[in-house]
Amino acid sequence: MIARSYIESNLKQLDKLYLNAITLKSKLYYSKLAMLELCGWIEESMDDIVQKCANRSLKSQANKNYIATQIIKPTYGFEYKKHFMKMLTYVVGLINIEKLEDKLDPLKKARLESALGTLKSARNREAHTHLKGVTRQVDAPSITINLFNHVFDGLKDIELHLKELSY
Repeated sequence: MIARSYIESNLKQLDKLYLNAITLKSKLYYSKLAMLELCGWIEESMDDIVQKCANRSLKSQANKNYIATQIIKPTYGFEYKKHFMKMLTYVVGLINIEKLEDKLDPLKKARLESALGTLKSARNREAHTHLKGVTRQVDAPSITINLFNHVFDGLKDIELHLKELSY
């Protein structure tokens, strides 16, 4: 099961630091860190869901190792189709991906995909720049927390329905 407490605690702490920050530059640092922290958690959570699915479904240790080393490890990113569904497809197959997506709560899935798209754009912008001045804008940690809630709900829905699939 993907964990909520650590990332939620980190994001709330960064939000508190943001709200108490005196300078705009400090606020930007906390905002950027909150967004990057969440993106790292998303990648790790997706990897964890895929590996746990492989461990539950595959019998051969060599195949489990293949998923870990050749599928999960070289995947950098957290886009829904490009990264997450692609990794899951290696484990459960496209037929089961269709079955899985049919069972997902449409609102949770839509919010998940929307939040991932928003975070991907923000992360790409922030990961490849530095704070040169104080005129830049980065979403406040409270907005990142809201995105986290949508991502968490979507990933939990996927995790739940993955366990129900019969391969």
